[in-house]
Order: sequence, then C-alpha cells, then structure tokens
Amino acid sequence: ERAVDQAIEVVGRARSDMLTHTLIDFLMGETDGVPKDPNYIFRLYMALGNYPQAAKTAIIIARQEQELGNYRVAHQILLDTHRELSLQKIRVPQELAHSLMLLHSYVLVKVLVKLGDHL
Repeated sequence: ERAVDQAIEVVGRARSDMLTHTLIDFLMGETDGVPKDPNYIFRLYMALGNYPQAAKTAIIIARQEQELGNYRVAHQILLDTHRELSLQKIRVPQELAHSLMLLHSYVLVKVLVKLGDHL
C-alpha cells in the first residue's frame, strides 16, 4: 500500500512519538483489528533509526518466511539487515548473525546440489 509507505516515510522524518505510536497501533491492527504485514513495522523501525528493534523484527520475519519454506527471502531479509546495521556501525545481534549464517549455508548447498557439486 502506497499510503502506508508514505506514512512510514513521514513518521521517520518527523520523529514524533505520537505519530510513531499511532502508526505502530495501526500496523499492529489495534485500530481496525487487522494486523498489517510485519515488513511495514520493520521498515518503520529502520526509518526511525531504531536498529535494535528493527533487527529483532527482521529475525521474526525471517523465521516466518523459513516456516513457509521461503529460505531465499529469509536470507535476503537478514542479509539486508546485517548490511544496514554494519553500515550504521551498530553491533549485529548474535541471533541475527547465526540465523544468517545457517540460511547462507543452506542457500549455498542448495545451489551446489543442483549443480551436482556437493560431494
């Protein structure tokens, strides 16, 4: 939804606690009973510079993607988060690094198996 993207951008720039809480309530489904895609919450935390909370959210989203069998998507979420945290010179949580390492290994092995180069 374009409107949600714009709201995240505005709240990220405004840095207003009231706007932040209002948007989080909306994204969590507090206002209409319909929780929104967790990626929006992740992007909001990134826009606000709340990297520790963004990392926690990324881990949760990646775990959900793994449960659905979307290993490449989970890998990409964690990789992007790892890169952003590193760029901001923020310590990468051990759980995020460990999950990324496991998913990275899985993705590499899957490619090697397809190529017949796994023995």
